Amino acid sequence: MVSRALQGKLLRRCERISSWARSLEIQWGALKPVDVVIFELANIDYIWPLCGRARVAPLEVTMTKLRLSWGVIFQWFLLLLRGTPLRAAYFAALVRQYSPRIVITYIDNSELFYDIARADHRRRRYLAIQNAARYDVLELTADAARCVFIPEFACFGEYERDLYLGKGGRVDRFYPVGSLREAYFRRYRANLAQAIEKERFDYDLCVVAEASPGWDLRYPGFEDAVGRIAQFAVRLARERGLRLVIAGKRDATPQENRADIHSVDAEVMWYEKYIGKDVRITPRVREQFTTYRLISRSRLSLAMVSTALREGLSRGDRALFCNFSGNPLWDFCVDGIWSLKEDSYEAFAGRVMELLALSDEAYAAKTREMVRYVINDDDGNPTHVFLEKLIAEAVAGRA
Repeated sequence: MVSRALQGKLLRRCERISSWARSLEIQWGALKPVDVVIFELANIDYIWPLCGRARVAPLEVTMTKLRLSWGVIFQWFLLLLRGTPLRAAYFAALVRQYSPRIVITYIDNSELFYDIARADHRRRRYLAIQNAARYDVLELTADAARCVFIPEFACFGEYERDLYLGKGGRVDRFYPVGSLREAYFRRYRANLAQAIEKERFDYDLCVVAEASPGWDLRYPGFEDAVGRIAQFAVRLARERGLRLVIAGKRDATPQENRADIHSVDAEVMWYEKYIGKDVRITPRVREQFTTYRLISRSRLSLAMVSTALREGLSRGDRALFCNFSGNPLWDFCVDGIWSLKEDSYEAFAGRVMELLALSDEAYAAKTREMVRYVINDDDGNPTHVFLEKLIAEAVAGRA
């Protein structure tokens, strides 16, 4: 007899399949060939301009809107026979019907992208562009790391080479060219050069918000560790008369496909238990690079794992990464004066004041080697320009 637990499991699975079938939309017809496929729609406006005049097709990652043709069905079936997972086989079949020269993603940690690239990389180029600091790679087991498959990786710096190869992931070619988002900010800032110069150092301290509701469920102590950074910064600012700003992480006007994870009100409420209601959090406006500008306008910026703060290092902005969780997973990747693990207000205040007291020359001397290793943005070879050339060469059929 079938156990009740198994019956319940089968019933839930049938309900999920039924729900999927009711919401399923099928579009039948052949796909027109293109030069470039962009995998995933998130931040697609960062990737599309890199493609110049190439023919581009965005690949929406959903199984509720299927694009089918006899060619797609044949390739899907063929890939399944070769052991490719169901979803990856479907999207790889779509890619084969589009027949691009190159597939690009800004979701560089996508397991689905890894599987598609593994199944199809002999037919075309696959490029992942790093969009965030990869603490998630640090916690991969040896078995999980073997799932990583990136034929070409435009990454922040040489640190990623050491990280991925050290974990046992497969990355065939590294391009340590810095952050694409950082390059776009520098271009944006160049157009506002006079205004930015006038704004320089409006603040002494900038806390980069990292509201993380629910993270304690998987990483006990994470939420309080983030909250204490803001709590300590507010206390120090009041005691020493320092000008403080908190740069919100949640977008005031999020893209439609990211609206569910961007709530300014939820961010403010989360921080209230650490800093009260009278400290304002400046909402993020994506198109205005609000967080990046606030970091550049502050003498010292603070966070736990913020990618924006890591990117600020490449501009020479002063940064302090604070890990008060006791979990070494969240340590900054290189030890130094820019990293603090001791969870006490006295240690925090001492390190902040030490960093503020350094001359520009002394700070640059202490951080120069680390910055080149971690975040290799270069105004002489901007990330977006490098990628434009790489994609153009791929479209032209040059390796």
